[in-house]
Amino acid sequence: MSNTDAPIGVILLAAGKSERFGGDKRLASIALPESAEPQPMLFVTLQQICASGLPVFVVLRPGDQQWGDALDKLSIDWGICPEAAQGMGHSLAFGVHATQHWNGWLIALADMPFIQPATYQRVAAALHQHKIARPVLQRAAPGTGTDSGKTLNGHPVGFGRNYACALIQCQGDEGARRLLADNPQDVYLLPLEDEGIVQDIDRPQDC
Repeated sequence: MSNTDAPIGVILLAAGKSERFGGDKRLASIALPESAEPQPMLFVTLQQICASGLPVFVVLRPGDQQWGDALDKLSIDWGICPEAAQGMGHSLAFGVHATQHWNGWLIALADMPFIQPATYQRVAAALHQHKIARPVLQRAAPGTGTDSGKTLNGHPVGFGRNYACALIQCQGDEGARRLLADNPQDVYLLPLEDEGIVQDIDRPQDC
C-alpha cells in the first residue's frame, strides 16, 4: 500500500494508571445522552471512534490481557506497551510504531468518551491539507450568545505522515506537547462546537 492510499487512523491511549481516579477508570460507568444503557468508559470512547469509520489501535499497559481479550471479541486492534509506566509519550510512540503503515494519526485519550464521531472525521480530513490539526472550542460569552474570544485547546490532535519519526521518539509524560510547542507554524487550529473535545473524566464525580 502506498502512503497516498494509506488510512488516517486513531491511536487510543488507554495505558494510564488512573491514580487521581482511585481505580481503573476505564471501567467507570458512562452513558451517552443518546444511549439508554451505561457502559465502561473505554468501550464508550471506542464506540464513538468506531462510529467515525476510522481505523483504531488501542494502547494498553502490562497486565491488561483481559482488556485485550475483550477488544479481540470486538475485532479491534490493540497492543501492550511494555514501557507504559514511564509516561504517555512512550505509549504514543508505541502506538505510532505499531501503525507505521498509516498516513496520519489522531492521538485520542480513553478518558474522553464524549467526543462526537464527526469530530474524529473532521480532524482526519484536516490532515489532508495540514501537517498538524488541533481542534479548538470557541466558548460564547455568558448571557450574550456571542463568542467571548476564548478558545480552549481540545482532543484529538492529528499529525500527518511527516511527523511519524518525531512521534515514535516521544517519551515521558509530555506526550506530543513538545511537538506542538516547537512547531507552531505547522499547527492548524480547527474550530469545532463539540464540547466533548475538552471534557475528560479525571475523577469519579466527572462521570
